[in-house]
Amino acid sequence: MVGELAEELQVTKRQIHRDLQQIEDSGYPLEQEEGRWRLPLGFKGLEVVVSPYELMSLYLAQRHLAYLKGTPFVDDLESVIRKVESGLPDKVRNHLERIVTTFAPLQRPVRAYAAQRQVIESIRKALLRQLTVVVHGYRKPGERAQDYKVDPYGLILYQYGLYLSGYSHQAGATRTFALERIKTVTVTEDMFKLPQSDPLADRLDRAFGLIDEPPQEVKIWIAPEWAYFVKERSWHPTQKLQSQKDGSVILTMLCGGLDELTAWVLSFGPGAKVLGPQALIDQVSGQLAAAVQSYRSSR
Repeated sequence: MVGELAEELQVTKRQIHRDLQQIEDSGYPLEQEEGRWRLPLGFKGLEVVVSPYELMSLYLAQRHLAYLKGTPFVDDLESVIRKVESGLPDKVRNHLERIVTTFAPLQRPVRAYAAQRQVIESIRKALLRQLTVVVHGYRKPGERAQDYKVDPYGLILYQYGLYLSGYSHQAGATRTFALERIKTVTVTEDMFKLPQSDPLADRLDRAFGLIDEPPQEVKIWIAPEWAYFVKERSWHPTQKLQSQKDGSVILTMLCGGLDELTAWVLSFGPGAKVLGPQALIDQVSGQLAAAVQSYRSSR
């Protein structure tokens, strides 16, 4: 049957196998018998029953992803919600208006991704099928756009931004690409194998933010007036907190990303002090000295 379909549709057998897999991934169980595939006898389609609380969670996801409006992600989520709504009993439907307005996301600053629709479509296709892509764009502002051959590992959502993480053939290492800096994506027919370990999880466990650098022990003193703020949040999987007698706290982490750590420490003003490593101490103190000089020269 696969050969017949491939010949009739003028595609490869591998494409037919991918399409059959996609049908199963969509929730439709396929049975194979004598080289043919079919739905089980009596199968009536997927039945979706949701409670008001489950529907509320769907709307939470929709509102949280509002900054991706105009992209396939939000379009698909809205399509799912419409399908669910169409099968709701009247009792639940009467609560829809209230459920929709339950969440009010505050997302600033955000980036516009509607213009990247085709880029996102291509990346989604490549991620699902594990296909190598050719990314045409630039990694840093001011650079000339060029082609990067990449095995896409996944998308990172970070501070209301989308980033493609994957193995760069040119660099011979994992690289991150901001989606707004990608002009086009060409999906090849070359399949790649994912590393045995989770490349995204491994990388994110090492970094404080997006920048992938060798991890090192970082110690930061947090003033009493900011201690509650730091204690109430998880900043990194390796973090340890040591409360001090004066109400301050010492935060210890094993991570990389000095530039992002510098910006984070500076956001506390005098309420944070780096205790180590020396490279981070020098970077933060240098930024503070430059800021003081800037204010003095403007008088």
